[in-house]
Amino acid sequence: MGLVVLAVAPGIFWLWYFLARDHLHPEPRGLVRRVFLLGAVSAVAAGLVEVALFRLLGLDPAGPYLPHGAGAALLVGTVEEAAKFAVVLLAVYRHPAFDEPLDGIVYAVAASLGFATLENLAYVLRGGVAVGVLRALLAVPGHACFGALMGFYIGLAHRHPRRATRLLALGLGTSALAHAVYDGVLFTRTLVALSVVPVVMGLWWRALVVTRRAQAYGPGG
Repeated sequence: MGLVVLAVAPGIFWLWYFLARDHLHPEPRGLVRRVFLLGAVSAVAAGLVEVALFRLLGLDPAGPYLPHGAGAALLVGTVEEAAKFAVVLLAVYRHPAFDEPLDGIVYAVAASLGFATLENLAYVLRGGVAVGVLRALLAVPGHACFGALMGFYIGLAHRHPRRATRLLALGLGTSALAHAVYDGVLFTRTLVALSVVPVVMGLWWRALVVTRRAQAYGPGG
């Protein structure tokens, strides 16, 4: 039970943190929970797609960094962020409650943290407390940052429908690239992997910047 709490608590905490940024026009909690749960479901779908693509392309994340590690990082980043992206677009993008750019961040972070929480359960139950602590400090906030970057552009796309295609592509591309850089650093399995700490710090700084920018918008057309 302790490991389950350790695995789940970080996702709940970071979801609360981003919901608190939306205190002026809070989103329906039931809708946020649904997106969170759908994000968890999308983790299963993404995992199945990744396994199939690894086999098809002959990639091994545990193999030599180039081309295996770099290719695996790009594949994982793209597939996992596309899964979260699909959750937001299909579940909530057209919902009446989605009425300001900050909502894009709220819902994309909810989907990302649902994804991260299910993933965390698998890793922590297998790896124990040390894995749980490391993932609480790095992987889970990393997923929240990927979601914030994606959600910022999704929110702008909702506000500016004439530019929606380009903005949505930017959202998916930015989050996938950030995720690939994060994984790529870890997949080196050398001292370079320690640079994941400044990578997460940089992503966190950027997530705060786009959140403040989104807060400057209000609801409406």
